[in-house]
Amino acid sequence: MKFGIFSNGMRTNTLAADSYDADLAEIVAADKLGYHEAWVSEHLGAWFPDTVALADLLIAKAAGVTKQIKLGPAVRLLPLFHPMDVAISAAMCDQMLRGRYLFGAGTGVPFLRNMERRGMTNDMRHPMMMESLDYILKCWTSTEPFDWTGAHWPGTGITIAPRPYQKPYPPIAVATSQASVVRRAAERGWILMIGQFDAPDAIRARADAYVAAARAAGVKADRNKVTVARHIHVSDSVKKARNELRGDVAASLEQWKARDPQRFRGFLPASGRVEDVTYDQAFDSGLFIGGDPDTVFRQLKDVYDRAGGFGTLLLVMGKDWGSPASRVRSMKLFMREVAPRLKTLNANRARRPQDAQADASTDDKTLTAAAY
Repeated sequence: MKFGIFSNGMRTNTLAADSYDADLAEIVAADKLGYHEAWVSEHLGAWFPDTVALADLLIAKAAGVTKQIKLGPAVRLLPLFHPMDVAISAAMCDQMLRGRYLFGAGTGVPFLRNMERRGMTNDMRHPMMMESLDYILKCWTSTEPFDWTGAHWPGTGITIAPRPYQKPYPPIAVATSQASVVRRAAERGWILMIGQFDAPDAIRARADAYVAAARAAGVKADRNKVTVARHIHVSDSVKKARNELRGDVAASLEQWKARDPQRFRGFLPASGRVEDVTYDQAFDSGLFIGGDPDTVFRQLKDVYDRAGGFGTLLLVMGKDWGSPASRVRSMKLFMREVAPRLKTLNANRARRPQDAQADASTDDKTLTAAAY
């Protein structure tokens, strides 16, 4: 297993520059601590003033202050931009990082209404995303100017410069709950990203569909290409971990209840009511994982087993939860005392017979309530 951070920027600063500095400080810390990768959220149409609206800009600055960590957007909101512009931006980042760039693609969440603001409808999100990806790959690989006759971005004599540093192009990841996109990712060997609001059963369903689609296409079924994000805080004890985050996370939970209650779908209390979600219940349900290193390891191993295995674990960062010192200490404790016990896990090893169930359906139904 590999480890990274998910800089899911949503802080409490009124000045965006302060939040960007805090995001960069966490990315630099992750680089020094030996994390493999850092993914930066891209939020458009968000209500908070310090949103990271263009992830590649933050990544470009991070390129100059990091040495080894891989960096990528999670995700570029492809329906909202012209594919040629996305291809050029990514290629420039890949050049500045000298091959440490990862390319994440997605559509964004519907409740922010980005499609409507651009005169489009939500049912266009995934067709536009897939056409954009094909266009971008053509930009990166075509040796001659080409014409594009797709439904959304027609053009002639298309060529870009620079080209990516990595050949033929950077690793591609998609964040999606759409079975058709999961299937395309599996067929092409792309990374499948699964967010922090998906419960283990939902992770298993999507990862199983990904593996099944790869096998059906006759390509290597690599479950280690599944990347999963979790809310994780490591401290000296369960009590201390919860107390370090209590006020800040409790406030975030109330915002989520009001703006996007579907986030709690896999972590609801016994009543089944979002209104009854509380801070401690969010930890008890597994939406948050926190405690001493032994407790965190056991909880993460349980998620891993229930999800059927995955290859990369991302710690959610980019939040003003607790003090900056407690967040960096959590990252240090994780890498020093938790990661060594998880790193030997290989999601491609044979699972127990009772886990090797029939391949999941890969029809065009949504695999989970999460909307990407």
